[in-house]
Amino acid sequence: MKKYKKHNTSKLMILLSFMLMIIIFIYITLNSNLFNSTNVKIEGNKRVKKDEIIKVLDIKEDKNIFMYNAKEMEKSLMENKYIESVKVKRSIPNKLKILIIEKEIAATIKDEKNYCYIDTKGNSIQKIEKLDGNEENVVVEIKYKLNDDQSIDFENEETKKRLLYLLESMKKNNLYKKINKINLQKNDIINMYTKDDIKIILPNDKKIEYNIAMISSILSDLQGKHVNGGTIDFISGSNPIYRP
Repeated sequence: MKKYKKHNTSKLMILLSFMLMIIIFIYITLNSNLFNSTNVKIEGNKRVKKDEIIKVLDIKEDKNIFMYNAKEMEKSLMENKYIESVKVKRSIPNKLKILIIEKEIAATIKDEKNYCYIDTKGNSIQKIEKLDGNEENVVVEIKYKLNDDQSIDFENEETKKRLLYLLESMKKNNLYKKINKINLQKNDIINMYTKDDIKIILPNDKKIEYNIAMISSILSDLQGKHVNGGTIDFISGSNPIYRP
């Protein structure tokens, strides 16, 4: 019986010693300069600046990488409207790796007073006061209301669906980068303007994708002939008409 108790006591002492070693190791790890976050790598960010990310996450060179809560860091960054998803990883001994996927800006919408970036779902990303002259996105003149919480109310749900369908069709047919402005303020007509100063008039109907594919073909043909300016009219006849 005494041997059995002595054997159990020995096991307990070994277990306690092992737990103590783990505690000591954890303490040394959490307080060692070796694991300070001196190596921060951020990938995938274009519009969201590195300095802004570091500030939001309160990353400091003298802070141990194991003192950061990765889930909370991800949650904090997801409050930024430009960010679609984010993943924070630690890499021993001193690296924090932050992988960001930003939202795609589908267009810049404009009413009488405001400009606003929207994503592919028609949600607002950011209100902007004016264009900087180097706008890469298609600017769409459309009726909408920007609320105090930065959400968007379009004139109606059908208007929103038509806008998103139009933008999707343009990208599918490699037309997006050729267009710099669209006017969707009329219910029955869409006016588009290319970067080569060509105006396109087409009906706002269910044949949008078909017409967009045709526009892409016509513009490629005109570009091959070095033609700038003029109008492509889809509403004055059964077939599109080009007028210089």
